[in-house]
Amino acid sequence: MVPLPFRFRRSLLATLVLAVSGCAVAPDRAPWRGADAVIQPMGDEGKNPGSLVVETVFLGTDNGRDLRRPFFLYEESGRYLDHYPNHSMSSVRLPAGRYVVVTSIMNTNKRVQVVIKEGQITTVRLSDFKSAPEAE
Repeated sequence: MVPLPFRFRRSLLATLVLAVSGCAVAPDRAPWRGADAVIQPMGDEGKNPGSLVVETVFLGTDNGRDLRRPFFLYEESGRYLDHYPNHSMSSVRLPAGRYVVVTSIMNTNKRVQVVIKEGQITTVRLSDFKSAPEAE
């Protein structure tokens, strides 16, 4: 048996890791739905104006650094805005408005709708995604 070249083995390993972890692919669109639940800011004013914190699936650690599933952000009309790796669950500053957040749970894209208000933090919990509808 001929050993595989190192670059090929590394590429094969990366492909297998992505396949097993259920790598999320952003839907083309995720428009706001009037009938879906909406996550509002909670509590008093936050430190950053218009902040969003999203808890996604924990994938493990790498040299003491948490690895989490990424999430995708869409404006109210459904237009794709950006992708966030989300390893540190840092807050994302956003203008006030309504947004759709999509992430993958058990190889299924799930979506939640959020409202961002000036001076407040909106937090999306993993449990919100678990009970959320599937993204298109």
